[in-house]
Amino acid sequence: MTKKVLFSILVFLMFVTLLEVTARFFETSLVKFQDNSNKDRGWQTEFFSSYFDWHQSDPDLLWRFLPNLANKLIQTNSDGILGGEIPKEKRAETIRVLILGDSSPVGLGLETRDHAFDSILKYMLRNEYLGKRNFEIINGAVSGYTSEQIRKYLELKGRALEPDIIILYCGNNDASISGYYTDREIMARQLLKTPRRFLSTFAFYRIIKNIITTQTGTDQSVESDRPLQIRVPAEQYGENLSDIAELCREIDCSLIILKPPVPLIWPAGLQFKVFTHLTGGDGELIFPEQMSNIIGRDLLYCVDKNEFTKIFGTGDFFAEHVLGSAYNDSMPNEKAIEYYSNKLLKDEKNHLLYNNMGVSFWKSGLYFEADYSFRAARALYLSEHKEDSSLIMSAAGVPYLYNIGVNLISQSGKGIEILKDSSQTAFAYLDSALQYDYFSLRIKNAYLQQIDQLSEYENVTAIDLPAIFRDQGGEQLFIDHCHPTFKGHYIIAEEILKIFKSEFRL
Repeated sequence: MTKKVLFSILVFLMFVTLLEVTARFFETSLVKFQDNSNKDRGWQTEFFSSYFDWHQSDPDLLWRFLPNLANKLIQTNSDGILGGEIPKEKRAETIRVLILGDSSPVGLGLETRDHAFDSILKYMLRNEYLGKRNFEIINGAVSGYTSEQIRKYLELKGRALEPDIIILYCGNNDASISGYYTDREIMARQLLKTPRRFLSTFAFYRIIKNIITTQTGTDQSVESDRPLQIRVPAEQYGENLSDIAELCREIDCSLIILKPPVPLIWPAGLQFKVFTHLTGGDGELIFPEQMSNIIGRDLLYCVDKNEFTKIFGTGDFFAEHVLGSAYNDSMPNEKAIEYYSNKLLKDEKNHLLYNNMGVSFWKSGLYFEADYSFRAARALYLSEHKEDSSLIMSAAGVPYLYNIGVNLISQSGKGIEILKDSSQTAFAYLDSALQYDYFSLRIKNAYLQQIDQLSEYENVTAIDLPAIFRDQGGEQLFIDHCHPTFKGHYIIAEEILKIFKSEFRL
């Protein structure tokens, strides 16, 4: 009996091997199997899962930090959580604080993690409650995370840490476009991903799948089926925050939500351009073609590197590359103005030409002429897309709003101090550019309003960092598009300490 079973297994394995060899022989003459995993997962999921040496793919959370990292900024424990090992049992007298969020609480852009607000808060608490209270701060933030991932992490792992206080900082990644599916849809589609990826290594599976999908039409490119999606729409962001607040109430945990502050002066619609050339494991570009075409336009920005250095400092590696990725026509200003003027004689409705001529005027200090050119560019753009009310159309038009706003600042002669007054026209244009800028990682008003709606929860406290940052330094408290400076992190720690002292009476 045993010999018969073994013989049957051997015959089956020989059959499968023969089938695979035959399939590989014929596969080259057939339509190749196309793995749309990059499009299904979104470019940010593919990026964080495959690039850097900090992250690894995760079936539940899409990605997470690698365990036991030890570089200048990122040090993780055996569970992939920032910092050292966490005691298995929490002492009764210990107040455990769990920080959840994205790259800002991670400390991205800072010289050292000692400058991040969790480290500063730990120092402040030690001084404030020396010998009176024992605090344990756990930083569970992961770069690139949205509220969708954070909610899932809290359900799967965070609650088991038995936190007494949770500090939440997220929203910048939520309000960005990654591909054709929301984070919620991508995470739902993770079901059976592992066995499907394993099977796709076999040629006979690829051929059968290709035949089935060709006949049924089920493998058509998502590009023709769906518009581009925001990773977490504002309504889902609100749902996730409510779920997090409810879970905190269940485990008798206080929740402090930090409203993420962002700068206005950062170039709208430019942040992702540096990533458009990246490819995934299949060698295909990870960016949706529609996004690449828009972000890759030969469009000039009102960006003066010297002025940006005054505002944001030297910036980090990524900030420098983002600013350097903006299109540059390399012509002297006078020649550029003449060039674009001549081009417009033949192509008078080209909004890109009007915009680029406007930037040339701006560089020459001809602000009135620049204003006319930028407004003409925006009017032509809106006219060209008047039948299109899609998100992508609005996002593609933000550079014109941005350039108008920057030119108005230059025209005022007051510099960025003008942005402290929200009634100023320059503020209105830059804020409008921000609200539709889904090609970078900056939270929008619709998301901040969702935080305000959590006032019904007694265990929830919100800190209005955007207002606090405006009062204490504004644009100069940022390294780049969303990450606070050391001073910004210090201000955040101070505000959290105030809540500890007033709300919890520790």
